[in-house]
Amino acid sequence: MTPVQRPLTDCIVNISISENEESDRRGFPIWQVNRVTLQLVSALFGQGASVAFGHDWREDGVMEAVYGFARQVQPPVPLSPLDAEAISQPLLRNLLPWPEKPRLSPLEQEQLNATLRIESAGLPETLHAVEAVARRAGPDDDLFIYARARGLTFLRHKLGEMCHARLCIGGRRVGYQGRYPGIIEEALLAVRENRPLYLASFLGGAAEQVVSAIEGHPITDDFCRDSPLIGLYLDPPVKEVDFKDDRTIDRQAIWKEFSDVGLEKFATANYLTVEENEELFHTPVVDRVIELVLIGLSRVRAAAN
Repeated sequence: MTPVQRPLTDCIVNISISENEESDRRGFPIWQVNRVTLQLVSALFGQGASVAFGHDWREDGVMEAVYGFARQVQPPVPLSPLDAEAISQPLLRNLLPWPEKPRLSPLEQEQLNATLRIESAGLPETLHAVEAVARRAGPDDDLFIYARARGLTFLRHKLGEMCHARLCIGGRRVGYQGRYPGIIEEALLAVRENRPLYLASFLGGAAEQVVSAIEGHPITDDFCRDSPLIGLYLDPPVKEVDFKDDRTIDRQAIWKEFSDVGLEKFATANYLTVEENEELFHTPVVDRVIELVLIGLSRVRAAAN
């Protein structure tokens, strides 16, 4: 009997979801955000997809919740390292931003090798020569701060190359360590690469700002507020010869870039209709968000086959 091929087999989806300044007020404290994350992961698994994250690890964060889920779905007999290496893509994959290191011990990682793989994203090649100096300088030093921001952009590029689609929900608007809030930069890269992007604003935050820009609304004062990084990017503590676009901070320009995409072009890339995208943008119902994302992804995969 031929096994049933699930529609999203071999599809890798980058999920970027986090709490923000207003998610608690909207009825989604951190534990609820984690629960929504696991709902999304379970739904994607059920359709055959793998999931990639770019989160760091906090005791109450998304990756801790995902780690608990990975332990539940891990096969009873762990794979040997050689067998795990033969698997091209585990169910879950997490890229850590520089200079973070895995919180799990080598033994814990080996025990979960069929389900969860953790890797360090590292830094762009142009910063390799100063990496050790930046680490020694510490988090208050300009070189470290600059390397951290450049490393976050580098990680987001790697996630884009690894994944077939991106899903962005929530995200902080302030207190970010990169050149832009994470979800805004990830959405920007997806749009530039014409990669399928799914946005939901029920948690508010940065994702809601991207939705507002795509819908053609005027820029708001709290969009990518100026940060000390602007000075570092204008006069970096180390000279680089590549990644010119990645070393530019311009809030007005990226709002316009999202606006210029518009709903019709956005819908062409993610294979939802304009009306379906509008519903995904604004529905407060998590189950409907999941349903619309799965519809879009299934159409993307069908078009590719």
